[in-house]
Amino acid sequence: MVKYSCERCGKEFSQKSHYDYHNRRKRPCENNADKIKTLVDKAVEKKLKELNFILKNEEVIINTDTMQQQDNQVKYIDLFCGMGSFHYSFKKLGFKCVMASDIYKPAKENYKKNYNIDVSGDICDIEPSSIEPYDILCAGFPCQPFSQAGHHKGFKDSRGTMFSQVMRFVKTNIPKVVILENVQALLNHDKGRSFAKIKEELEKEEYKVIYKVLKCSDYGIPQMRKRLFIVGFKNIEVSNLQNFFDLEEYKKTVTLTTYLGQNFKKDVAYTIRCGGRKSPIDDRHNWDGYWVDGKEYRLTIEDGLKLQGFHNYDFLGNKNEKWKMLGNTIPTIFTEIIGKQIIKHTSFNSNV
Repeated sequence: MVKYSCERCGKEFSQKSHYDYHNRRKRPCENNADKIKTLVDKAVEKKLKELNFILKNEEVIINTDTMQQQDNQVKYIDLFCGMGSFHYSFKKLGFKCVMASDIYKPAKENYKKNYNIDVSGDICDIEPSSIEPYDILCAGFPCQPFSQAGHHKGFKDSRGTMFSQVMRFVKTNIPKVVILENVQALLNHDKGRSFAKIKEELEKEEYKVIYKVLKCSDYGIPQMRKRLFIVGFKNIEVSNLQNFFDLEEYKKTVTLTTYLGQNFKKDVAYTIRCGGRKSPIDDRHNWDGYWVDGKEYRLTIEDGLKLQGFHNYDFLGNKNEKWKMLGNTIPTIFTEIIGKQIIKHTSFNSNV
């Protein structure tokens, strides 16, 4: 049977006369197709608005959590950063570097390669107020003015004035923690007056200052290297400050043979230095030559990296540049211990 269907409302008729009458009505039928479409569109629009509202709220919650995590993250700057000992260790502890500075191009390139941070240049050209707020200032400022290699000129050497640059950041940014690193000789330089000046300047800014000389071979890396660490605290609660440098839990003795996997005659390596490589093995200036199984052996770059505590480090540069960076860097065992002690003795929390 043929059926007739209204194109507007969709109603069907079995007889044509009924279909014609339907179309001739004074009051036309409603367009149900348009009505249904309108209802569907409104329903879809309503659901989309509800979905967008939920998504926006979830996004806000996610962003808020991220902001809170960032706000709780310990932030630091890395002055005279070199190849990045502080960064190498602090990254493990969940700390975030917000600025690094160094003038040596190969060191800047290595820092960028390994930590993906563009390193600023001369500290004298950096405006401290341009840096985002941070908690810790790290500065392994030039040691040559206080070392034997630098003829002990101290603050008379132009590099000795770098400490005043560090204090420019301290006074402007007022970090909660200041970590300074230098050679052991700084303690006695100029009859102790150089160290006294540094301590006095920090205390003048109301920092509680502690310090200690650390030796690499005491903490699991068989190298004679010793370094002085000066740590200052301000505007942060420190528990058992007098015990901050009680480091018995980290002490560990490892022989050079065990550490480098070859039969060295010496148990502990000489201090790695910037110059003087390949001096005669029995010369007092020798530091890279050793007896291994009765034969003369010279440290490789890989040995140097390991003796300074760097593992899986993508090292760029020629051999001279690499040895210079290794000779200037801080053993990572030191920076890691200092970072862990800061977490242990303050309200800072590790994010790892």
